[in-house]
Amino acid sequence: MKQQLFPTIWAALRRPPARRFLCRLRRIQYHPDSRRSPVLFLHGFPDSEQMYDAYITATERQQDWLRGRNIYAIALPNRRTNPVWPSLHDLWHGRLAREVAALLDVVIAASPTGKVVVIAHDWGATFVWARVRQRPDIPIERMVALSVGSSFRYDWGEHKWRALWWLYGIVFGLPYYLPPVKHLTAALLMIGGYRAPDAHRAAYDSFHYWDWPLTVLRLPWRLAGCGRQAPFTDIRFPVLFIRCPLDRIASTAGFEQVLLQRPDCVVQLTTNPHWFPEQRPDEVLALLRRFLADER
Repeated sequence: MKQQLFPTIWAALRRPPARRFLCRLRRIQYHPDSRRSPVLFLHGFPDSEQMYDAYITATERQQDWLRGRNIYAIALPNRRTNPVWPSLHDLWHGRLAREVAALLDVVIAASPTGKVVVIAHDWGATFVWARVRQRPDIPIERMVALSVGSSFRYDWGEHKWRALWWLYGIVFGLPYYLPPVKHLTAALLMIGGYRAPDAHRAAYDSFHYWDWPLTVLRLPWRLAGCGRQAPFTDIRFPVLFIRCPLDRIASTAGFEQVLLQRPDCVVQLTTNPHWFPEQRPDEVLALLRRFLADER
């Protein structure tokens, strides 16, 4: 099948459900005699697993937090390393979340400890948290959650006017319906702090926000408090949570308060833009080295 240049709702309508995995598991480093839990990287929007290149250099692999560990990465469909996208059937049925859950289980099954260390940003973190909600006892040794917490909240009660920020999905998802808008979306992403040599193609990943018309319809009810869910705080492993101020809507106060009360968890705010994991890796690595070095 000929690869389309840009994913759209019109192509997704014609595209049949995938028979093979859309997400790809890549093994970056393998130690056959490793006795430590492997590290699994997951990227977000609009990036690829290359956003973690600074985290897996030869020098960094000698740091205590990474030394001797097997290293994996899950590549969601993206414009750089995995230029495929789901059909509308795949999106409606949450195929990407199910694939991430399955690949997470694959890494756990191959782990010498039966556990895994997860480092995930944006959509990658969203999919991992979805799996944790399904299986609170999933054997995650530790998790580094970048930008996204374990539960969202849409109503006016917690976020006030900032709850309207959920409408950002229109900006990110509009190119999926109107491809010419992709240039405007890319420009707005850059204004928001996104930096990449191929930023003009950043809207390729707009399929993640395929359901924004439904979000617009549901948002008034959510703002009124209908359907509000309590924060998910049944987290049975240590968490390092880092976010910027604009990521406040992708978290809840209840989630952060629980982490702050736990001596094994860390909550860190950064003044850098949403894409700080790739743009400011030194800041994140300094926290990672302390959080993951001593497993005791």
